[in-house]
Amino acid sequence: TEFCKVMRQDPAREKLCQGCDAHGGLQSLIEQSPRVYRCHAGLIDFSVPIVDGDKYVGVVAAGQVRQSEDSEQPPYLTSPSSWRDDPRLVELYEQIPVYPRRRIVAAAELLVGVSKSADIRCDRLIINLPTRASLPVVENPQVLPAEPQFRLITQPVTADDEPAPDPVSEHHLALRDALTAESLDDAFIQAGVMLDEVFASSGDLRDELAEVEQIVVAVAADCAPRVVKHLSELVNAHQRNRTITNNRYQCQLYLERLLIIVLDEITRSRPQRRPDLRDLLNEIARNPSQPYSVTDASERLHWSPGHFSKLFKSVTGSTFVSYIASRRVSRAQLMLAFTETPVRKIAADLGFNQVNYFSRVFRSYTGMTPSEYRRRSSSRNGGSSGASFSAQNHSLLRA
Repeated sequence: TEFCKVMRQDPAREKLCQGCDAHGGLQSLIEQSPRVYRCHAGLIDFSVPIVDGDKYVGVVAAGQVRQSEDSEQPPYLTSPSSWRDDPRLVELYEQIPVYPRRRIVAAAELLVGVSKSADIRCDRLIINLPTRASLPVVENPQVLPAEPQFRLITQPVTADDEPAPDPVSEHHLALRDALTAESLDDAFIQAGVMLDEVFASSGDLRDELAEVEQIVVAVAADCAPRVVKHLSELVNAHQRNRTITNNRYQCQLYLERLLIIVLDEITRSRPQRRPDLRDLLNEIARNPSQPYSVTDASERLHWSPGHFSKLFKSVTGSTFVSYIASRRVSRAQLMLAFTETPVRKIAADLGFNQVNYFSRVFRSYTGMTPSEYRRRSSSRNGGSSGASFSAQNHSLLRA
């Protein structure tokens, strides 16, 4: 629709649109059924997953309509965005077609049949639509290459007579996207990226950390405004007690606590949201040392262990056991590089009963024993516990 085209001309709003597209597809995959939802702008969208065996291929997405008021509106997939102060968008919104709930659900069910008729051949998706006698037969149809659904705009688009708004940093956008998508793991990764830059900088550490805190509070103002006051009080108290000796690991834990507060408020603000795989992934991110098993995790989501294992690997790209191990190894890397905690205690704190087993797992991911990793980190960091944590290790945190 023209409304959506104009919305996507704003980089910040385009990010929200992309987030709705992605997470609508993820929800339909998790639920294994059509997912009808309201996007951040209030339009009705729906999506159906395309699966090739146990492999998640993509999603059939449609919608961009309004639903009539004679039935209950679907829940928002993400936090609603503010756009109604723009007269042009309001005008375009009123031009969007309105459909009853039953027609929207029927269209979503139709897409189920389309997705089930999809074949994956030579890495290309082929949709086999049902044959209808009323449709004309086209001889030698020309297959055109697919055009991108949307293009990425990196600069804000504004009217010539209006000043451009202050640009939002990439860190702000990435952190907001992660929290809006309820991905604590991605939010922690972004916190690590920002801290890498802080500790690699030659500027005053306290000033650099204050800028990171400002980003976190600003993101909270965007997606969890109710906790901004509490968050600001925590930040101010931390700044009063901050010393130049704050090390990289302590700062990581501090930022993670702030991000957890923001995420908890986001989930509380979505009472109609049903528990799903994100909740489990966020729980692992909060405390990777907890003893997790496939049986316990599948029971928590009311799935069979076999279905849970297949779906978990389809979403994360890892088996459940490997995913847990990678998160524990990532935490161990931080502790080895930036604390003096003995290896044996690190192993115990992260849920490894035997230090020898911990060493084998750690080496399988890093190519080094914990002691070798600590010596190399100490040499690289000049013996400082506050040096930068290499960004290459963030790959272990990614789903």
